[in-house]
Amino acid sequence: MENYCNPLWPLIYDEQNQVRHKDEFAFYAKECSAHSGHVLEIACGTGMILLPLLKQGVDIYGIDISEQMLEQLFARAESENIPGVHGRISRQNMIDFRMDLTFDLIFIPARSFLHLQTQDDQLACLRNIHRHLSDSGRFILNFFTPDLPLLLTCMDPDPEYRHFDRYHHPDGKGVINLSNRRTIDLTEQVQHITWRFEMDDNIYESPMTVNWIYKKEFKLLAKLSGFTVSNLYSGFGKSVYNGEGVMVWELKKAPQQNS
Repeated sequence: MENYCNPLWPLIYDEQNQVRHKDEFAFYAKECSAHSGHVLEIACGTGMILLPLLKQGVDIYGIDISEQMLEQLFARAESENIPGVHGRISRQNMIDFRMDLTFDLIFIPARSFLHLQTQDDQLACLRNIHRHLSDSGRFILNFFTPDLPLLLTCMDPDPEYRHFDRYHHPDGKGVINLSNRRTIDLTEQVQHITWRFEMDDNIYESPMTVNWIYKKEFKLLAKLSGFTVSNLYSGFGKSVYNGEGVMVWELKKAPQQNS
């Protein structure tokens, strides 16, 4: 998976997402506080959510596919004097990760589930999470409600890059200008995004794929993976789902049927 795998993404990721992640962090912090057992964050990235929770005493573990993101996480943990992080974090894919623990809470923040490119991968991920979840545990994830009018604005097959934002390199080495271009494939329900990083005379281009998933589609994926939907919210304030904004799903293991 190429998403977020380049040397500059981890350096600006926290700054880029700090506003969007404010409500999300508060939500997951509250959910974790309801559990005394093991917690697993899938796609933990630079540790924006995981490290503060670990400092608060949550028994949390994490996995991520990006070596660069995890390097930033470990550097941040060292700078903040957070012990024991290496024993809790591993570089693994959400599709086929393996842990020796079962977890009372597993969550995938930041819409990261949408980076899985095929239904086979989505099902493999969900079934793997099911195996690692305790019988009374909860699985929570979030992603956006598909907005077709907005998606249809990305039909140009060869769009120009649009400026997104600018960031100061954390080591004072210059300014990073970030832009992107995106196209969509309506048939496959996927956005193809290319992020362009420009610093001095250097240019990095990083491809990213983001699928979109409809409500009934995900309910079927969950059912086929052995889950039942406990709750579906609109946003992190736990409002009743109204077909707009962020979908926040709470799943649990479906009762086993006696043969």
